[in-house]
Amino acid sequence: MLYINHKDLDAATVTALLQLQQLVTSQTSYSAQVSKAKSLWDTGRRTNQRKEAFGKIREKLSSMCIGSVRCAYCEDSAADEVEHIYPKSILPDRAFLWSNYLFACGPCNGPKNSRFGVLQGKKVVEFIRKPKGPVIPPPPGICALIDPRIEDPTDLLELDLGGTALDGTKIEPTFMFIPREGISDQENARADFSIDVLSLNREIVRKARENAFTGFRARIREYVGEKSGTASQDQLERLQLEILGSPHLTVFDEMRRQRRFLPEIDQFFDRAPEMLNWDIVTP
Repeated sequence: MLYINHKDLDAATVTALLQLQQLVTSQTSYSAQVSKAKSLWDTGRRTNQRKEAFGKIREKLSSMCIGSVRCAYCEDSAADEVEHIYPKSILPDRAFLWSNYLFACGPCNGPKNSRFGVLQGKKVVEFIRKPKGPVIPPPPGICALIDPRIEDPTDLLELDLGGTALDGTKIEPTFMFIPREGISDQENARADFSIDVLSLNREIVRKARENAFTGFRARIREYVGEKSGTASQDQLERLQLEILGSPHLTVFDEMRRQRRFLPEIDQFFDRAPEMLNWDIVTP
């Protein structure tokens, strides 16, 4: 999971979202706002104007995807669902907020659903609304889920790529997300919560990262070999685009960040240091 660079919507789409959000916030109670947000999301987008607006939203979210059009959370499956980072059933005041949307896949979006937690002290308190329970707002506090629209997830998370410790000990990789070493207790709690809510370490995705690591290693080796040979600048740029168009770019980014613990990889970055400066985030 990587930071998603913000892009502006056109004025007409912004206006359409604002009108929908005003219909929600004009309700006189929190429970009424929750109900209105749901009904508008389910049926209120069917007018031609609103269908056009959400078509543009999908196009813009697609253009903001990192690498190929893959889920912003797992980077494994195709991104095809407009996801509310903060659930509309919990925070209806963000139901039609552009900054609350990203492109996700069903396997991430479904299980996440309306799970929501807030940071209180050094721990995350999950807000659970029972199916027939009262519709009340969540407790105050910092939203616990990492929001890639406004923060860099790699500030809180890292991939376990194994490697060689300073004392020479070999560490086997798990290719699982873990809280980044050295972060605060509060950040650690948010990292753990995000990993759990998004099921970032489910086996099918963990295995895909392992395969991606092998693929990136081969591509990096190929790039260095071509650079050392007779490849033209155009050929090298094509290889660069192929690497940056691959799924699981967090793996490549972490290979760069953890290179000093990965001697086999580090030698290639030393021979082609420009790879360290390639922009992964879509401008």
